[in-house]
Amino acid sequence: MSTILVTGASGAIGGAIARRLAQPGSQIVLHYHMHREQIDALAAQIIAQGAQAFTLQADLRDLSAVDGLVQQVLADIGTPHHLVHAAGISQFALVQDLPLSLWRNLQDIHLGAAYRMLHGFLPGMIRRGYGRVVLIGSVYGERGGAMEAGYAAAKAGYGALARSTLNEVGRSGVTVNVVEPGAIETPMLSRLSDPEREALGREIPVGRLGRPEEVAAAVGFLLSPDARYISGATLKVDGGYSM
Repeated sequence: MSTILVTGASGAIGGAIARRLAQPGSQIVLHYHMHREQIDALAAQIIAQGAQAFTLQADLRDLSAVDGLVQQVLADIGTPHHLVHAAGISQFALVQDLPLSLWRNLQDIHLGAAYRMLHGFLPGMIRRGYGRVVLIGSVYGERGGAMEAGYAAAKAGYGALARSTLNEVGRSGVTVNVVEPGAIETPMLSRLSDPEREALGREIPVGRLGRPEEVAAAVGFLLSPDARYISGATLKVDGGYSM
């Protein structure tokens, strides 16, 4: 039986990933911060697919809460076979207007939480001789984004973290990869008007915005046996937007 922890499962991408990974006999641990009704509905869907569902609440902006989540998972379920860190927030502001507190929130929920979960779960994965880690980054981590410096900087760290971790654990049976979505139809784009979203879609070579299920498909591949020789990689799911 495989155990899979998905952070940010109440979000559009995290929820799509959880549904994609829910197979009969698997255990899906659904982390959320808010939106309890959404996470309960997702858990019901996963159970209907034949998997077990567990829900855990934590504010990942608080690294002590991240450590608490790790310890709870280890105590109640054990070291997960698969970790997908999809939790995230954005903050639309000019660099000169972004308060240090919000900058720190962005770094902690993305990069800090990823580091603390690797710190907590890698020992068990290494002892087992198997583990799969996927960090959900963003193409803006490479190309940058006006008024999204904090978000882009945090996401940029995922690639370095994955590659550095690979150099430490590569022979242990643990893989660490990054999926970088581009412009995906999620509430994160709600600040854009319909004409602005349509214009953004026209900028993308394939001519449209992406769907959360397409990001989930990439994650599913990286967690599958077919991807056992892929580690330290960054897989873009962006319709060519980052070219």
